[in-house]
Amino acid sequence: DVLAKGSATDQAVFASVARIHNRINETLFDRPQDYAPRFTTNPSGGIDPRPWCQGFYAAINLNIKRWKRLLDLKNPNHGLLLPILIYCVDKKGRPVLGKPRPGPETAHFIEHEAYKDIALVIPALRELHYVTRYDDPK
Repeated sequence: DVLAKGSATDQAVFASVARIHNRINETLFDRPQDYAPRFTTNPSGGIDPRPWCQGFYAAINLNIKRWKRLLDLKNPNHGLLLPILIYCVDKKGRPVLGKPRPGPETAHFIEHEAYKDIALVIPALRELHYVTRYDDPK
């Protein structure tokens, strides 16, 4: 337990992560329209959402039971994950959504368009999470 047995550095890191988490949570709760993920940039200066999306996917896998329903392709809300999962790879380095359709249109969409929907789906995913987590007796 970091708080009880961790070093001062461990506790400082934990506190920083908690502050960031709380700030994001407050924004999503109070002003969801203001939420914007922080993506990295690639060497040519373009936006690279892959590290952010891969981190989100890693968080899903930390509590896979809570996400199982949303990961079901038959769930109508599964589409909310697509702008995120399109950038993710599994443990073997394979695209989580399968190999993208070949062609310049698909490549352009992935590199320049798909990530723009992430800021729109995160508030909806949060809302689903709270409805599922707090209203569902399971």
